[in-house]
Amino acid sequence: MSSRSTRKATASVLDRVDGELSMSTDLSPLGVEQQAPEQPETSATVVGAPADAGACIDTSSASDDIWTASLDAQRGDPDVVGDSEPAPDALARQLEQLVQSVGVVEELSRRAREVATSDLAQYDALLVSWQQYGSRLEQASTIRDQAREALHRAFGHDARSTAEPLVAEAERVVQAFTTLATTWEQRASTFVDEHPDIQQLLDERRAHEERARQQEAIAARTRQLQVLVAGCENAIEHGPLHDGQRLVEALEREFPEQTDAVQRLRVALQQKIRAEKDTAARQALAVCAEHQARSDLEGAVNALEQVDVQGLSLDVSQDVFGRWSDACSRLAQTAAATLLRFAPAQGRGLILYADPTYPNGLIVFSSLGMGPAFPQGKVVTDIAVLRRARPFREAAPLPVTSWMSREDTPSGVAAAAPTRH
Repeated sequence: MSSRSTRKATASVLDRVDGELSMSTDLSPLGVEQQAPEQPETSATVVGAPADAGACIDTSSASDDIWTASLDAQRGDPDVVGDSEPAPDALARQLEQLVQSVGVVEELSRRAREVATSDLAQYDALLVSWQQYGSRLEQASTIRDQAREALHRAFGHDARSTAEPLVAEAERVVQAFTTLATTWEQRASTFVDEHPDIQQLLDERRAHEERARQQEAIAARTRQLQVLVAGCENAIEHGPLHDGQRLVEALEREFPEQTDAVQRLRVALQQKIRAEKDTAARQALAVCAEHQARSDLEGAVNALEQVDVQGLSLDVSQDVFGRWSDACSRLAQTAAATLLRFAPAQGRGLILYADPTYPNGLIVFSSLGMGPAFPQGKVVTDIAVLRRARPFREAAPLPVTSWMSREDTPSGVAAAAPTRH
């Protein structure tokens, strides 16, 4: 685009802005026809109020009736009951006047609200104009900054001579929109000051919007809770269980007040985990029995050592621990060695044996549920373990199926250390 066409385009923009500024005495919103706001009557008489409203509101008549009733009572008026007590008819009239006065107050409040609502609509129109000019001001400021950057990067006399007037014109546009935005902001502020009832409606609107936001937040939180609970229940029912554990932790973290739901899901998750572990342990017991039926005692012990005993039900835990102890005992009988057992907790323990090579310790023969810290063949010197290790009942030997039996071992020969392959 040539510099001449650029100047023409910017000149047309400035002409429109100057036209708007020339109407400073009668500025109107962008795209909205300006109408002179109707000023509500501020006198004591409300527009459209009934002619006798003043008489209805006049509470002095009620006071006069009470005063008259008191004077009549002092004069011995037969309409007065007791000493200085107004008659029932006078009290009924006073009550009726009070009811009428309350009704008039409510009517005045309704009419004042209607007027304030109309004023609020005009105030909203002023705000729209202010916001429109504010938006245009932001756009003009962005263009002004771009023009400055173009001038900074301009190379050559022609480019700079074209960019410099553009920057000046952009500055004028920014200043024009600044004036417009400031003017409409002042008009809106002045309008609120002149119509104080608008502030009450604005407060009601903000309170309504705040309640709506709170209700939406509560609804969103309720939906999030439902999603988490449904996800937990689905993971517990169909797996995987580690997803259920993760969702339960998220539920407890995000909704600490939902203690009952968290506890219910935790119990259900623990029951599901226990059921799966019990099933795996029973399968390991069946494998152990198959190995023993084939006289593969090493395989029987290995099958039980792999069982995750943490969290098993009591009866399954006892079955696994007892079968493991028996399998280790039968496996060690080939060497006529004496085994010791250390059981720190239900379903967990070590099978140990002594070796003359290590007089101050015991050697691990097998480990169940003790973790990787006690591998087979490790020498244990922990005093607590050594003191609590006890002999246990030896298992009955399996039927002899080969030509070599335990009775073939010569008497008087020292028992060899049990070996596992």
